[in-house]
Amino acid sequence: MTPQLFGLAEKTETGAPDPDRVRIWGMQLSDRAVMYWREEHRNQFAVFDDAASAESRFGTLFGLALVWV
Repeated sequence: MTPQLFGLAEKTETGAPDPDRVRIWGMQLSDRAVMYWREEHRNQFAVFDDAASAESRFGTLFGLALVWV
């Protein structure tokens, strides 16, 4: 399976994800989703069941919405 890229992006005024303002990138694999970002000069990652789980966990925490690339 080829990984499918997704991001957690800032929301527009209407609440839709803005694909030009992605803050955290990730990839959906067949059995999990992995997100990558850089924080305090260190690479970070998190593993979730799927992209929707990543959005429900990190998206709500940081006010971000799921966008598929």
